[in-house]
Amino acid sequence: MSAQESLMRRFAGFGSGRQQESSASDQETESATADYGISQYELSEVYCADDPQVDIVFVHGLNGHPQKTWTAKNGVFWPLQLLPQNLGDVRARIMVYGYNANVYALGGKSASSDYIHDHAQTLVTNLDSDREINDATHRPIIFVAHSLGGILVKRALVYSATLTNVNTLNLRSVFISTYGIIFLGTPHMGADSAKWGLMLQSMCRAMLPRKMLDSEPHLVTALKTQSETLQNINIGFVDIMDRFHVCLFHESEKTDFGTTQAFVVDQPSAAPTWPGATYAGIVATHSGMCKFESRRSPGYTAVVANLKRFSQDAPAKIASNWSQERARQEQNRRQQAFELLNAGEHA
Repeated sequence: MSAQESLMRRFAGFGSGRQQESSASDQETESATADYGISQYELSEVYCADDPQVDIVFVHGLNGHPQKTWTAKNGVFWPLQLLPQNLGDVRARIMVYGYNANVYALGGKSASSDYIHDHAQTLVTNLDSDREINDATHRPIIFVAHSLGGILVKRALVYSATLTNVNTLNLRSVFISTYGIIFLGTPHMGADSAKWGLMLQSMCRAMLPRKMLDSEPHLVTALKTQSETLQNINIGFVDIMDRFHVCLFHESEKTDFGTTQAFVVDQPSAAPTWPGATYAGIVATHSGMCKFESRRSPGYTAVVANLKRFSQDAPAKIASNWSQERARQEQNRRQQAFELLNAGEHA
């Protein structure tokens, strides 16, 4: 590995909040990661029970990956290797979602130039299309989101909720069908580490050849404390959050940045006071809190218990949501017909 590549790897670790580890440890983790045919982008199904009653969708965070984000150092990819066995009689379809959340680019990779809104639209479209193909548009959805992934899920639900035009009602199905969200270290109020990311970008531009660096700051900028993007997303989400069951998990171990140790997302940002939400800490770093080596890993039992409860309770609630949605659509059609009739009489 060249000095430039080593420097890039180190900076990328800071920007994503990854705990700094030795290259030997990184190589061991990478070699232990099995190939499950997961696509880097869009949806990949990793498990499907017979006649599933719920869709569980995992969404990674900044500089994340739809498989590696959820894979522990011992190679356990828990959405496939642990979760299905611990859901009891719940029949679940489990999917991971991938998108370009790269802040730093090296080699053939490309940094993300999309804004959160663009990623949210793509998530809604991909999820709706996949569920429509599988005749599952009314099946309940539960999201498990790490870090930036939680912001993306919130923005996607706000976007889906606003789609009331007859030509986009299919995309509204994501909002209607979502029952619960498990947030893992999501910076709802922003994170100071995002400012570190901007600083490191400037350092990289000064120290590395331009051809080795293709960084766009949109995603990192959006995660700054009190950013306008976060505030707008939070305002939109507050109007619809009562519809969802929410669990907020925060990291309880600081991340080692080499010269200092700090929480990537502190508790006030990861676990704001929301009515009806469930709160818990996970004894792990920001990166480690979404990687479970076994059923005994800190936080695993709490996360899975909530997933199981959500999955059991979701079908009845989502069926009621759809009943209300059909009534709303029928009322809209009658109102439109009435308005057209009145317009014709006064022409």
